[in-house]
Formats: sequence, C-alpha cells, structure tokens
Amino acid sequence: MGALVSVGLTACAGGDQPMPSPIEAKAAAVELLWQTEAAVELPWPDTPKPSAEKCQGGVAFSYFVSMKTATDGRSVAQTFQRLWSSEGLTVDPSKTDFGGDGGILYSATADAIGAAGAAYQVNARSIVVRITSQCADGSVDDYDE
Repeated sequence: MGALVSVGLTACAGGDQPMPSPIEAKAAAVELLWQTEAAVELPWPDTPKPSAEKCQGGVAFSYFVSMKTATDGRSVAQTFQRLWSSEGLTVDPSKTDFGGDGGILYSATADAIGAAGAAYQVNARSIVVRITSQCADGSVDDYDE
C-alpha cells in the first residue's frame, strides 16, 4: 500500500476562538483515534506517540497507525466514513482499483474547522489510519527529540 498522503488535515481555530493547548489538541486527536479503532473490531496496536508538525501559527500532532490484516476493505472504509461524518467531519472518499486479488484501495480524508482531522487507506490486506490534531499553541521546536 502506498504512503498515506497528508492533505490539509489540521484545522486552526476560527474566528475569535483561541487555539487549544497542546494537551487539549492531543487529547481530542487521541479520542478520535480511539473512536475510529473502536468502530472496527480488529487487533489494533497500542496508541503511537504523535509526531509534531508545523501548522499555521502553531503545532499539530499526528498519530499514524498501520497494520496488516485480512479485512473487508469496503466495509471498513464505509464504517470510518459514517463515524467521521457523525463526528462533524467532512469526508472526501475515493476508490482506486489496482486489479488483482484485493487490489481495490479505499482512501479518504476528513476534516472540520476547530477539530482533529483524519485519513485512511484500506484494502483487503491492510489498514492505515492517520489522525491529526487541530493546530495548537506552541512550536514544533518544543517537541523535537
């Protein structure tokens, strides 16, 4: 499966809303990750450490989960889309048929202003999920290891 592309998954605070703290932004992103994992019964790995990324005026945190597993890619994709839509995210799905056994790749990005964003790539043999927090106060430099 190809690399999951990051496309505008962070959202900054809009209008007069102050940006959340890094702790608040991470907590909201982890909550969306846990909801996403709970929606599909699979042997999900432990919650990964986030990577810090620069966003407009602050820092965002991305959680990347990848696993190989036999699954119904179409069903998993539809489940993620329904969940994310119910959480107020705008979901932009796509489907690409690469041919062969399990060659259909289901992908989507999902975002909303003032909320964590999400993306997935799913086929019959693997799942990749990326959850990115909204933009928070701070700097990527504060999180370099």
